[in-house]
Amino acid sequence: MAPSRGLPVICDFDDYTEDDNRLDLLEELRRINPNFRCTVFAIPARGSETFWRSTPDWIELAVHGWWHPTPREAEMWTYEQASFVFDHCEDIFVHGFKAPGWQISDPTYQAAIDHGWWVADHFENDARRPDGLICHVVTAEAGFGTDPEHWHGHIPNVCGNGIEETFDKLSERVWRATHFDTIGESVEPWRK
Repeated sequence: MAPSRGLPVICDFDDYTEDDNRLDLLEELRRINPNFRCTVFAIPARGSETFWRSTPDWIELAVHGWWHPTPREAEMWTYEQASFVFDHCEDIFVHGFKAPGWQISDPTYQAAIDHGWWVADHFENDARRPDGLICHVVTAEAGFGTDPEHWHGHIPNVCGNGIEETFDKLSERVWRATHFDTIGESVEPWRK
């Protein structure tokens, strides 16, 4: 399904690292549509400062856990653990966070509020998410490529929505889009 004319398309990809970044395919999407922009959720401990700073400015670089050894890395984080990540990432990354596997602790929500960070979150967390948290909530359809305004995927081929394994469908969506927003441009305060 093509996006409605004039509506922004949001493209985001998880698990962006220095060793696995698929910049070749991201640059190909930019060639297909010179307006292409996206958000990547990067794993800070899996890249160097030099690499992070070399990310093209049309890619919004947000934080995705710290080391991401499992999809539940941030599920039990304390306020102090989340604050450590936010404090160590504030100069290189945009102030945006997504928990691996969408598994985020309540103290991480509070640390995001206190540090002025936004959160990309899953609709299954709607009942737990604190009022006023600046966030973007993904739809169920985004991960399957059926949301006409949002494409959520992964850099590696995991979860069935890796950039390489979905490239044909993704590149058609990018080609048809009139303009793109990043996750950071689409956040708003959460209200239950």
